Amino acid sequence: MSAKLTKDEMIEWFNSAPGSSRHERMLWAAHKIARLTGATESGAYQMLESVVIEAERLQRLNPRDFNDRG
Repeated sequence: MSAKLTKDEMIEWFNSAPGSSRHERMLWAAHKIARLTGATESGAYQMLESVVIEAERLQRLNPRDFNDRG
């Protein structure tokens, strides 16, 4: 199966991901996106990372909402 996801759909997967840290959510969402689109997990992670960074820049996501320790 190969599908395309919009940036908004990727953000929805990211927001629905379990876990409180940004990293946990990124890994979970990248895995789901890879399965949906046929991309590799690393490719999905890279796409998602750029989408999340853009969403943070546009203030659609607040980085303070994540429980990142480290």
